[in-house]
Amino acid sequence: MTVRYCTRCRKPYGEAVEGVVNAARTYAPFCSKRCADVDLVHWLKGEYVIGDDGDLSLAEETEAPPPRSRPADEEEA
Repeated sequence: MTVRYCTRCRKPYGEAVEGVVNAARTYAPFCSKRCADVDLVHWLKGEYVIGDDGDLSLAEETEAPPPRSRPADEEEA
């Protein structure tokens, strides 16, 4: 099994632990509910910010997608 490291506390996780049901998978990329909750609190306080790069303008948000072309199989039928 691949050993991963919690993005919050850097503890290794990924191996099954007796008595803990799928803890590693349930809270990935964190090792536990506590680390997941601590990270969420940082987001809610505004301590983490996603940069301005890649913001969509109103024109980009409302622009219609290009029409899809049909596969060659359907055109012949």
